[in-house]
Amino acid sequence: MTLAETISDIQENFQTTESHERDGFIRCNTMGHAWHDYDSNWSTGMGTPLTLRCERCGTERRDVIGSFGQLVSRSYAYPAFYKYPKGTRPDRASFRVMLLTKRLMETKRGRK
Repeated sequence: MTLAETISDIQENFQTTESHERDGFIRCNTMGHAWHDYDSNWSTGMGTPLTLRCERCGTERRDVIGSFGQLVSRSYAYPAFYKYPKGTRPDRASFRVMLLTKRLMETKRGRK
């Protein structure tokens, strides 16, 4: 393989940071998050904090739990590029197609 072929391959497979990051979030947007509980590094004056973090994309869900176990509030902290600008987020069917395409590409790469 020559240097020109290597550079050509890199350019052909190059993705912007935003595109690359969004590619990594396809599974969560298709199937939902893979939540696991973590120690909370934040505090609240209204109840007990409960932190869940997605193992795939790093999104953090922050729940405030009241004294009787009720959900008082919930917020999310998303990684960079996870959220789409208003009106541009693909629908769930489009994410399924993206996931299938990604799986086919991963399978082909594994066979080389």
